[in-house]
Amino acid sequence: MTSQLSLARSPLAISDEAIDQLFRPFAEEVAEADPRWRREMAKRRRQNLKGSLRRLAGSGRRDRGVVEAEDDGSWQATAYEQYAVGAPGPKPVPWTWRDRHFLATDVGGTRFRQLLLIRAIELVRPRSVLEIGCGNGINLLQLAGRFPDLQFSGVELTSGGVRAAQAFQQRHDRLPAALAAFAPEGVRDPAAFRRIEFRQGDAGALPFGDGSFDLVYSVLALEQMETLRERALREMARVAARATFMIEPFADANRSLWRRLYVFRRNYFRGRIDDLPAVGLRPRFAVTDYPQETFLGTAAVLSDRMGRPSP
Repeated sequence: MTSQLSLARSPLAISDEAIDQLFRPFAEEVAEADPRWRREMAKRRRQNLKGSLRRLAGSGRRDRGVVEAEDDGSWQATAYEQYAVGAPGPKPVPWTWRDRHFLATDVGGTRFRQLLLIRAIELVRPRSVLEIGCGNGINLLQLAGRFPDLQFSGVELTSGGVRAAQAFQQRHDRLPAALAAFAPEGVRDPAAFRRIEFRQGDAGALPFGDGSFDLVYSVLALEQMETLRERALREMARVAARATFMIEPFADANRSLWRRLYVFRRNYFRGRIDDLPAVGLRPRFAVTDYPQETFLGTAAVLSDRMGRPSP
C-alpha cells in the first residue's frame, strides 16, 4: 500500500491549526457520550444495515441514471449562500478527526479541501487545470481567484450543475464578499472566475484531447463512478499532461466495517491507491489525516502521469 503521511508532514505541509480554523465555523465539537452524537450514530448505523440488506436483495441499485438524477436535482437546488461563514447549512452529520468528534456539514469539508487543492497546485505549478465532476463550480470559483494567471476548466455530467455555474458567472462581475471570505487564503482577482470554462461531459469519455491539462483533479466525484471506475481513471490520466490530484473514497480510507457497509450500500468507488499505476498514474503521496465523515473516508492522492517527469 502507498505510504500515507500526516498532513503537516506531507508535501502539502498544512498544519492542524489551519484545518481547524477552516473547518470549525461549520462544525461543533462534541463528546462521544453526547446524546446527539449517539443518536446520529445509531440512526446512521440502522440506515447502513437496512440499505445494505436492500442492496443484497437486489433493490436500491444506484446506476448512472439514478446518480445523474440525484446530482442534477441537488446542484439545481444548491444555493451559493450556504458557503457564507455563519450561514445556516444542511443538517450536520457525524465527523471524526483522530480522537475528536464533530457534528458538521460538508460545507466545512469543502472549505478545508480547497486548501488541499491550493497546495497541490502550488506543488505541480500547472498552467492549465481541469476539475472532473465540478458540480456547481464552487472549487473552481475560488481557485481561479487565488490563481488568476492559470487556465481553469470544469466538466460536469449534469446539466443542472453546469447551468448553476454558468448562471453564477452571468449574474456577477466580481466574486461576492461572502464567497471571497469563504476562500481559505482569500482571492487575488475577484473577477477571475468569469474566465472559467464549464462544459457538460462524461468522465468516461472526456471531451478533451490527450494531455490537454497540466493538472487534472477530482473531489468526491469519482465516488459516484464505481460502475465505470477504470474507464474514468484512464480518461483522467489521458487528458493529464503532468499530474492528477484526487480526494476520493479510496478503499485504503474505508477499511472499517461501517465504512465498508456504507460504500457497498451506495455502490461507491472502491479503487485502491496501489491500483493507479495500472491506469497510467504513479502515486507520489497519499494523505488521510484530516477531518472525515465518520461513515465515509477519503484519501488525497497526488499522482504523476507515468512517462512524464515530475516538475
